[in-house]
Amino acid sequence: MKRGLAIIAVMAAVVASLSADTLQGRWKLVAAEDIRADGSVARLPWGRHPVGSIVVEGGACYVQIMSSDTPAFTGTTPVNEQMKASLLSSYIAYSGPCTFNDAEGTVSLKVDGAWRPDYVGTDQKRYFRFENGKLLFGTAPNSIRLGTETLTRRLTLERVQ
Repeated sequence: MKRGLAIIAVMAAVVASLSADTLQGRWKLVAAEDIRADGSVARLPWGRHPVGSIVVEGGACYVQIMSSDTPAFTGTTPVNEQMKASLLSSYIAYSGPCTFNDAEGTVSLKVDGAWRPDYVGTDQKRYFRFENGKLLFGTAPNSIRLGTETLTRRLTLERVQ
């Protein structure tokens, strides 16, 4: 009987930790913005309605983001270099083993697969925090360049699981 109660207690702790503010789990992208130092939005890198997710499970991370505003292709339309470039610039995906620290609000991912070959083998450090039940996830402050401006990429996500 004691063993059964111990198992129930462990299961309850696991469920509680998944519902708490932790990066562990599955997240659905709600918004992607490049933010100025004053907090205003400088641009929407994947358009007004980006699609994507972040999954953090068992020491592995997966990030995928794309624009929902990509051109439609038909079977009769040949895909040319300009179309390929447009599609490539509207999508990112990378994955690999990761470690995260809820207390510091950081995750470090060693990329072992990516949409761009030059990303493979890199270490990607991202910052996160929780606000009103949402995950805010992004690059180091002021690490994105747009002309002479420095911006911070902010992804807003909702927990799926």
